[in-house]
Amino acid sequence: MCIFVCLYRGQAMKNKWIIPVVLFIVLITAYAVRGMFQSRIELEVLQQGKIEEMATTRAVLIKNEKVNSLEISGNTEIYANDNERVAKNEILAILYGTTEDKDLITEFSEINKKIDAIRASDADSSIYISDAMQMESHIASYVDDLIEFSSENDFSKLSEYKYKISMITAQKAISRGEEALTPAEEVLKLQARKNEIEATLGSSSNIISADMAGIFIEGKDGFEETFTGETLQNLTPEIIQDVIKNSKDGNMINDGNVYTYKIVDNFKYSVAVNLEEEITNGLKVGDGVDIRFLDFAKDNIRAVVKYISEPTEDGIRTVVAECDNYVKNLLAQRVVNIDFIKKSVSGYKVSVEDIHTVDNTIGLFIKRGAVMRFLPINIEYSNEEEAIVTSANPNMPIKSYDEIVKSAPEFSDGKVIVSQ
Repeated sequence: MCIFVCLYRGQAMKNKWIIPVVLFIVLITAYAVRGMFQSRIELEVLQQGKIEEMATTRAVLIKNEKVNSLEISGNTEIYANDNERVAKNEILAILYGTTEDKDLITEFSEINKKIDAIRASDADSSIYISDAMQMESHIASYVDDLIEFSSENDFSKLSEYKYKISMITAQKAISRGEEALTPAEEVLKLQARKNEIEATLGSSSNIISADMAGIFIEGKDGFEETFTGETLQNLTPEIIQDVIKNSKDGNMINDGNVYTYKIVDNFKYSVAVNLEEEITNGLKVGDGVDIRFLDFAKDNIRAVVKYISEPTEDGIRTVVAECDNYVKNLLAQRVVNIDFIKKSVSGYKVSVEDIHTVDNTIGLFIKRGAVMRFLPINIEYSNEEEAIVTSANPNMPIKSYDEIVKSAPEFSDGKVIVSQ
């Protein structure tokens, strides 16, 4: 009898563990089944954005440029720096008579550099003439530049900055009451020596000055006559493609004793670009577009379409757009990488899939609190994937950082929802 009771009690203890296990399995199964029939609520924050109808491609620059050549038979001093701006009538170069005294020519060049450095330093002296710490700061900065120029073997800049340091050091000495020549006295002394050398070299036989303001560029690339305002109407996709293929930016041409340079108008130039039909459709002369020079500037440059060619069999057209904004270092190139932006629209950017139509009204389902609301919108611009939208009803506006309902078991205005 005792054995029977003990066996019964043991079996009962085992059965107590079966019930919780079964209940746990049932709950897990129910949750899984529920998940199969109920979609998750997915939300996305509404934010401002931009859609651009554009093409990224290569383009040819058409410049207003004037090519000049100097026949160098004697000594020449070039004053202008390549790819830098010059003013109209600014002295670019001076041609001197012949001499075999190379040391004299070197001294003459050094004197000119020193005079320029003194004048530049003296022009800024009022900023820090009484501030020794600021002078020290300038000297330290110039020393850092000297180290950089030295590593780059830029001997022209090394000489220029050497004189700048010399002049600030002299100004520092003057500010402390030490004996030193003032900038004006130093210039007079150097000018007197320059006059002596000029007399030895022979009076300046020719002073070359800029006949227009713009960018001074040494040499030429051979396309100056091909691309002008007069030849613009003759451009075709074949011509543009050929130039892109054969242009060698940076390989400027200078032959023997002939020094060639050009002045390029830095506020009026054009881009010529081949574009596919989907971009040129609807585009006409006089339209405004944006150009983004990918290697030179982050900001868009506004341009006006001046010419559109006839299409090729493949639907490719050459479009020429004129710009009037200066972009540093751009005009030394002939072929550049650009974004040609036909249209740019800003506003609230949403996925086309998130736009719904309810009773012939277009809108977005927005989560407000724990309620799904349908807010009417206007579609300002769209492509296959995205759209720029604005509020259609001022009493029910969409706002930045609203939560768009991307997916839900049911889309219904006023429905209570709980995001997961």
